[in-house]
Amino acid sequence: MDVPNLIKIITAIVTVIFAFIVGIRVLLLSPDNLLNRWFTVFFLSASLGFSTYTAYHFITFNADIIIPIMITAQIFFNLIFMSSVMTVFVLERFKKIAMSLKYFGTMMALFIIMSIGYFIWVPSLNTERFEQGIVDTQTPIGWFIFVYLLRIGMAVYVISKYAMMTKKIEEETKKRVRWLFIGMIIITIGLFLNVAGGILGSILTEILALIAFDIGVIVLFKSFLMK
Repeated sequence: MDVPNLIKIITAIVTVIFAFIVGIRVLLLSPDNLLNRWFTVFFLSASLGFSTYTAYHFITFNADIIIPIMITAQIFFNLIFMSSVMTVFVLERFKKIAMSLKYFGTMMALFIIMSIGYFIWVPSLNTERFEQGIVDTQTPIGWFIFVYLLRIGMAVYVISKYAMMTKKIEEETKKRVRWLFIGMIIITIGLFLNVAGGILGSILTEILALIAFDIGVIVLFKSFLMK
């Protein structure tokens, strides 16, 4: 295995483990806090998403299992964006309102739509490249654009909401939300660099995406350690 791929695997493993540990730590800091619970879903979804995403790129011995694993990875990625929006609802609204049909129900509907589409417009495997030992999956372009426009929309919504919150809330809480805001920006950059790396076939871009995600996780976790 060449050096770039080895670095990518090591970085991916570190990211998966790191996101999982932080997710559990955030939950243990305040198990009954709804915000902590949604950030736990956020971190664990990222951990599972990156683990399955990395895994199927290195399966060169069984073409039949690649697409199911690829779809699983995309479902976890959808959950990352959905849970990030829910953190905004929890911060802006009371717990009961955030979990109401209007807010939680809307996000669940979007999540189901974004996920079930992969079973209707099923991605395919480039068999020619697979025979060369390269895993290259192809999602129908219309569905690909639809999903990523929704993900971009949710990411922009979350970042803009956190930015607005830093201007409206009290100083002590502002510091915590500011770290959440910065962390979400860095993580979002990492997520989209990951997509770009996959599309371009750039291992360096994917490595940078994982590093950016790890930095974002550290920043987010800092906000939970603030009193």
